[in-house]
Amino acid sequence: FTSTRDSIMTCSVEMSSTGQKLHMGLVKNVSNTKQVRDKVIKGELACTMVRSCLVPSTLVVATAANKACLAYSRGTMKTRSINTEILFNLSSSSNITDSLNKFGGQDTDTTFLVVSVDKGLDEAKEVIEGDWVDTSNLSEQINKDLLLKVHKLKVEELSDLTGSLCTRISAKDSL
Repeated sequence: FTSTRDSIMTCSVEMSSTGQKLHMGLVKNVSNTKQVRDKVIKGELACTMVRSCLVPSTLVVATAANKACLAYSRGTMKTRSINTEILFNLSSSSNITDSLNKFGGQDTDTTFLVVSVDKGLDEAKEVIEGDWVDTSNLSEQINKDLLLKVHKLKVEELSDLTGSLCTRISAKDSL
């Protein structure tokens, strides 16, 4: 991965395995989540909304996105799009619906990570009514109790949460 900051608030990562570029931005105090979510689901907004309370760092999302892009390039995706494949890869579950429901932005969420592959976040910035904050603030959004429950993590794994989740994402299909 090669990571750069597009601006003070967003993060871009070039995935060396496919050459694709991942764009991420953290947005808080969103007042139109339902409308944004509807646009994402309909494919009118080319991004995905990731529940920031379940993602400790951009590296975790980059790992899931890299895996999604590799699956896309090989024709082995388990979902219908790269965006949903990212959400599926973030989850420990092999149930697609469960993964999308747990990791995708919900109508009641006011903070989430906006993720896009090969397309910048300008369109999302025009649609989302909220405060874009630096992605380095992602770790402050974590709900550890929810993470423990969703991933069935052991308490020991909390000491290196990013490492534990990246390992789970990478090994998901192997187990």
